[in-house]
Amino acid sequence: DVYVNDAFGSWQSHVSTSEVVRYMPSYAGHLLQSELTGLAALLDAPKRPFVAVVAGSKLDTKIGTLVRIHNAVDHLILGGMVYNAYLCAKHGISMQGVTQEDVEAARALVALDEACPKVVELSHVVHSDRPGGERVEGCFRTVRAYEVSGDGWIVDIAPESFESESVHAVLSSAQTIFVNAVMGFMPSFFEGTLALDSAVGRNKAARKLYGGGDTIQEFKSVAPHLYLKAVSDANERYQFFTGGGAVLKAIELGSPFQLGPVRALCDNGGEARCRSYSEECCR
Repeated sequence: DVYVNDAFGSWQSHVSTSEVVRYMPSYAGHLLQSELTGLAALLDAPKRPFVAVVAGSKLDTKIGTLVRIHNAVDHLILGGMVYNAYLCAKHGISMQGVTQEDVEAARALVALDEACPKVVELSHVVHSDRPGGERVEGCFRTVRAYEVSGDGWIVDIAPESFESESVHAVLSSAQTIFVNAVMGFMPSFFEGTLALDSAVGRNKAARKLYGGGDTIQEFKSVAPHLYLKAVSDANERYQFFTGGGAVLKAIELGSPFQLGPVRALCDNGGEARCRSYSEECCR
C-alpha cells in the first residue's frame, strides 16, 4: 500500500493527511505537485508589478495574511467585507454587517498602507436597503465608497470602479496577478466580480493565478467564456489553485512547503521522495 496526497486544499494537519505518512510510503500527487510549484514561484520570485486581489466575509481572521500580502505585493485591491471594514477604518464611517473587531483589525492595515501606500481604493460600491444580498429593484444604488451611511449594506463593488484610470493602470501593467476574491453577494450581485475577471483577463501578458473554490466557481459562473478560454489556451497564462484557504495560509507562512501535510511528507518521505516535486521542501 502507498499513500498519495493530491488534495492541496486540505492544508490542515489531520490523521488522514499528516499522521498516515509515518506508516506507509507516501507521495505528492500530480495536482499537489503542480499547485506547490506554482505557488512557490508566486511567493519566491513573482514578476513585477505584482497585484493581489483579496476579498472575504471576515477581516479579523485574515489580517495576518493581508499584512504579509501587503508586504509582498506592489498593489493590493480589496473586496467584500474585507474592503467594507477597510473603508470604515480609513474614512471613519459605519455600515451594517461590519463588526467592531473587523474595524479594529482594519486599522492595522490602514496604518501599514499609510506608511507604504499599496491599497488601490475602488471608488464606487453598490449600496442596498436589504440584508443578505437580496436583490430588489429600487432598493439598491451605486454610491461613492466613502459616502456610505450607517444604514444599509454594501453588497458589491460597482463595475465602474474597474473602469477608473487608477485601477485600469494597475491591472493593465501588472506582470503577476493573484486573485482570491468574490466582490459581491453572489449570485444576486455578480457585476463587480464580472468586471474584475474581465479586467484581469484583458491583461494578456500577466501571469494570472486564481486561488480558492469559491473564486474559481464564481469565475466559471459569471464569465464562462473567459473561464473556458483560460483553461483551454495556455497563452492566456492562468493557473488555478483548488484551495483558497491553503493559498492564504501558505502566504502567511511564507512558503507552501510549510503547510502541515506537505511538511509531513517532507519530514517522513526522505530526500529522494521529496525531490520528485521540489527540492525546496527538504531545505
